[in-house]
Amino acid sequence: MKTHAAISLSRILAKPAETVADLLSSNEFTSGGPSAGLRVLSVYLAYAGKRLSASRRQSLERARGLLLERSRQALASER
Repeated sequence: MKTHAAISLSRILAKPAETVADLLSSNEFTSGGPSAGLRVLSVYLAYAGKRLSASRRQSLERARGLLLERSRQALASER
């Protein structure tokens, strides 16, 4: 999985849930698509989740759900 340094992860994660899901699932951020973005977000939540405010964590969890749904759709369309 390649990530592009031009797009800062901290800037992406400060945005609303739908925008986070859009940016993390795009090929501009990761070459792996939505499943790679889901892994990035899951790792971030595992390590930084304790330091996040409740509202920010809830928003990122919503983004995680959106990425999970997109990842499942991508897998289903490949089959």
